[in-house]
Amino acid sequence: MSFNYDVVIIGAGPTGIAAAHTLRRRGIHNIAILEREAHAGGVPRHCQHPTFGLLAFKRPMKGNQFAEKMLKSLGDTQIFTRSSVINVQPNGVLLVSMPEGVVEMTAKRVLIATGVRETPRHPRLVSGLRPQGVLTAGALQQFIYLNGKKPCRNPVIVGSELVSFSALWTLKNAGVKAQAMIESGERILAFKPATLFAKAMGTPVYLNSKITEIGGLERVEYVVIETAGKSHKIVCDSVIFTGGFVGENTLIRKSHLDFEASTGKPVTDQYGRCSDMSYYAAGNMLHPADMGDQCYQEGLLIGGNMADDLLENHHQPTLSNKPRLPINIDNPISFSVPACIDLSGISADKIVFNIKVNKAVTGTIKVMAGDTVLYEKNHRCLPTRRILLKGIDLTKVQQDATEIRITVV
Repeated sequence: MSFNYDVVIIGAGPTGIAAAHTLRRRGIHNIAILEREAHAGGVPRHCQHPTFGLLAFKRPMKGNQFAEKMLKSLGDTQIFTRSSVINVQPNGVLLVSMPEGVVEMTAKRVLIATGVRETPRHPRLVSGLRPQGVLTAGALQQFIYLNGKKPCRNPVIVGSELVSFSALWTLKNAGVKAQAMIESGERILAFKPATLFAKAMGTPVYLNSKITEIGGLERVEYVVIETAGKSHKIVCDSVIFTGGFVGENTLIRKSHLDFEASTGKPVTDQYGRCSDMSYYAAGNMLHPADMGDQCYQEGLLIGGNMADDLLENHHQPTLSNKPRLPINIDNPISFSVPACIDLSGISADKIVFNIKVNKAVTGTIKVMAGDTVLYEKNHRCLPTRRILLKGIDLTKVQQDATEIRITVV
């Protein structure tokens, strides 16, 4: 069995939904959205904190309300839930596992918007047995908001990103007090005022600390944390690992698409196109983990790029007549979106680079094409925070340039 579409979107989160919305407004309706979960909406669907909607809809709303409002814009667009892409092939051919079986889908363009996942316990090298009660923030929110269950009574939270404080809020709504928040760095990764919320909840924040042991046989009973070389035990019944987001790029690593070895994310140009021009990629799979509103706005933009491509090129992929210029980065920058520049279609429109760093640094960020300065500005950079380099004029790039380099000095 084979299905043919103008556009297939992999992932029904904010990025994928927004792209479909723009495509529909541009007159492209033969669209299919594939979602591996039972319901569309992505991560916001099980978030009850009112931090969504300000950028996208000009008013604050809870995550589930945000998801509902996004989905209303899709009209009769086909959304296939419980459907996972198991293989992407050249020229927009997909192998999809659906409840009815494995089918082949073909699309003139494909948008990959698979989002992110949190880093669980084992990649963090936390020793101990495997008792019940070890979970992620996402699992916690699903237990409480989607299933109406209370998975713990006195947990410990590992991490201090925005999602960590979201977990604290989720616990509060369930009538649960966290015993501690543990952060390995010298400051929290969320905005500093968030510590006031933890204080109001009666949850101490341990900085420069790490869990060295999780105790318990059938159920978590305690953790041992180390702070400044000293260890102490905290009695708890659950450990919630939060943040440490990585792009959901499993599909990319086994595909024909060019990808970065360090992150697994596909190499995309300023339009969001991958090395196979039938494929686009966008959202948090490229830059984990921006807010839902920010991903929605990006989806609107990428949907517009895809519509331009389809309508202007009579549905045939654009073939660049020039090599794509790589964007190389220096430490402590961990990635850049875009990761390359297509020199064949540069317009006067200035673009934005989205970067992140792997450690705190303050300095001047420079974007250079050979000896030409494309961007130069002072920034205070913190891990997990997105850094936007705005107003980059690609028309300044010399035709003989061999790379664009981003540095912090």
